[in-house]
Amino acid sequence: MESKVTADKREKATRFAAILSQLRKEKGYSQKKAAADLGISQALLSHYEKGIRECGLDFVIRCSEYYGVSTDYLLGVSDVRHGMNEEYFSKISGEIQSEEAMKSLSQGMKILVDAAIKTDNKRYSFNYLHDCYLLSLYSIALTLAKVGALPKDMFMLDYNVGHELAAAATTVLHSRFAMNEYRGGEEIMNLESETLQMIVKGAEKYLMENYIFE
Repeated sequence: MESKVTADKREKATRFAAILSQLRKEKGYSQKKAAADLGISQALLSHYEKGIRECGLDFVIRCSEYYGVSTDYLLGVSDVRHGMNEEYFSKISGEIQSEEAMKSLSQGMKILVDAAIKTDNKRYSFNYLHDCYLLSLYSIALTLAKVGALPKDMFMLDYNVGHELAAAATTVLHSRFAMNEYRGGEEIMNLESETLQMIVKGAEKYLMENYIFE
């Protein structure tokens, strides 16, 4: 009789295979093209999509970048493609941020990811957004640890050093990406433009009201 662990493992593998195949078909890519882009043979990709063979973590990450989805979605752990769940944001919205404002941040992140994977160099653009987002979350985590909301032993770096390095690294990321001057892909939809405009206006209003003094 099959154990529960084995059954769960088989179910996850089947889910991953189905999602992998679905994403390729949604993009309109042939197995030959996707396999070449991902650096594997068509036969191996076929085995992955049929659940005949298991892949490594490196391939999962490459696929998440290639198709522009989170690894959690690819593995069938989450139904949210970009790792930004609007229902979760609505739970944490309170007196300071309205539910609509929190949802706009979630949608904004999705728009930026979608825009990044439409550029000439998809992997470079996606990695740029990933690294910026990673460093932003790291800075927030540092601050939460500073006030006791997270354990300080999670971090190897001192609070001030960590913040300074993260800020410097983020600045370098922005500069490198801007200097490469990668051309964009398709223009975003009007609805998405409005969402981004609202985010940009909100950010600039915050900066001018709090950091620019007449």
